[in-house]
Amino acid sequence: MSKMDRKTFIIVTSVCGAFVLVFALAILLVFLTVDRRAKTDTTWETEEIDGVWIATVTNIDFPSSPGLDADALRSEIDAIVENTASLGLNTIYFQVRPCADALYDSTLFPVSIFLSETGELPLDTLAYMIETAHAAGISVHAWVNPLRVTTGGVSTEETLSEDHPAVQHPEWVVEYADGKLYFDCGIPEVRELIAGGVEEIVKNYDVDGIIFDDYFYPYPQTVTDESGEDVVAAFADEDTFSQYGEGYEDVGDWRRDNVNQMIHLVYDTIKKTDADCLFGVAPFGIWKNGYGGDSGSETRGAQSYSDIYCDTLAWVKGGYIDYIAPQIYWRTVDSAAPYDVLCDWWAQQVEGTDVRLLICHAAYRYESDWENPQGIMTEQVAYAKEKEAYSGSIFYGYAELRDNTNGVADELRALYATAAAESETSDAK
Repeated sequence: MSKMDRKTFIIVTSVCGAFVLVFALAILLVFLTVDRRAKTDTTWETEEIDGVWIATVTNIDFPSSPGLDADALRSEIDAIVENTASLGLNTIYFQVRPCADALYDSTLFPVSIFLSETGELPLDTLAYMIETAHAAGISVHAWVNPLRVTTGGVSTEETLSEDHPAVQHPEWVVEYADGKLYFDCGIPEVRELIAGGVEEIVKNYDVDGIIFDDYFYPYPQTVTDESGEDVVAAFADEDTFSQYGEGYEDVGDWRRDNVNQMIHLVYDTIKKTDADCLFGVAPFGIWKNGYGGDSGSETRGAQSYSDIYCDTLAWVKGGYIDYIAPQIYWRTVDSAAPYDVLCDWWAQQVEGTDVRLLICHAAYRYESDWENPQGIMTEQVAYAKEKEAYSGSIFYGYAELRDNTNGVADELRALYATAAAESETSDAK
């Protein structure tokens, strides 16, 4: 090779090498950009998931009243996102289906009466919540109440729209003694409807997660029978049990399996639709009372296992939820259900599983339930952080946080500002 040929070869090789390097960097940049997506990063490894519940049922937190126009709804959502960010929280749990209804564009459920007075969707509030929250670096989990159809004593024919699934299929519905209507979870088509409703949300919206609350079969109601005795009202699913309960001697075991099947179906549906979307459940804080040699917590109170037929541990051990968020709405000094006892118990249940633990805290009790509540949230979060499985906290009581009732917002700001500072210091190292 001549001197000129060698020079040309070196130049060409250098140019090609530079081109390849630039091309590789461009591909890497595109990969990183796509990987981040519009969703916020809610993997357990990156940070805690610390959030606030935004309840829409009976207009508890949002919207302030039914019938608001789009601009008013946007303004209220803007304020929720701003307040959440100011508290140092990174996740909003937005109740998008408080009953068999929708605060989003749905082909399966009618527009929620808590949003609209006309049955028309004034604003896709889920889409706007996601857009606004994600722009602020805040995740959004869509909060669904799966089985409640109405919140009070109503007739499906008189109050629900003609295309409502409860009107189209009255055989799917049971009216309980609390005056509310519930879907009968023992019917396979009901479980498919619930899963289909979740699929619709995950497919059409960039949600970071789906969460169910603690309402499954209704909480027991006491009624007076014909003899004047107080008894627990029956849930009228005898016909369903006769049709689908073969192999079950105990109706309670059958009901628990119905809920298990629903949870499992929803989990599978979510993961098939978007593998990165998280699925969690926020059950009542007591699974079973462990006194008398049972395997539950050392508590005395209502039990989700037998009262509302939720075998929460089946979901944890079966691995068909990503996180469990028990509602531990008591203090350590509450002898019937001490916070620390329940926090310890739940942490033990997720050990050795891939299910992570979030703790739900009762910020709402700063209003009037707890005397001198200052410091309780700080103490509870600090205690939970000691657990290896702990991945964050969710606070119920948006109004109290917004209004800084008894200093609860100041408490959280100090708590999460400190946590953010410690994280930045750790990252700098």
